[in-house]
Amino acid sequence: MSTSLFTRAIHPAKQFVVFFGFFLFYVLVVYVLQKTEAIDPNPTMYWEGSFTTLMIYIIFSSALSFSYPSKTKYFMSAIICYVVLMVTTGFLALYFSGQHIDVGGAGSFRWMFMMLTFSYLVLLTIVNSMFKILEFVKKQDARLRGEEE
Repeated sequence: MSTSLFTRAIHPAKQFVVFFGFFLFYVLVVYVLQKTEAIDPNPTMYWEGSFTTLMIYIIFSSALSFSYPSKTKYFMSAIICYVVLMVTTGFLALYFSGQHIDVGGAGSFRWMFMMLTFSYLVLLTIVNSMFKILEFVKKQDARLRGEEE
């Protein structure tokens, strides 16, 4: 049995929990460092953390979709978990920064969130297409070798 991360079927909800946990850890570290004046109090750091968490979730979720047996169920769950992750990290960033996403220096993040959302949908479509092409090529190869009738 392979122990590679990319051969295991990891549900998107488990990925959500891991990345949300990392975001909570990041928020707490930044909060403590700002309160102790170890770093400058920059409210956009929370929005940057939310954005980064979403980018990493997108990359891992897309890569881990190859090994999941039911693609339709995976993509539906992955998109729902992405939306929940976006909303929860956004609310936490709003709460801790005290700065709305459209006000001040965080205004550009709204466009980045929209860009990330559409990029995620395109990436999931590309990954799904690649998987279907790969399955088709495997079947054709098996037919040419005479292994499958």
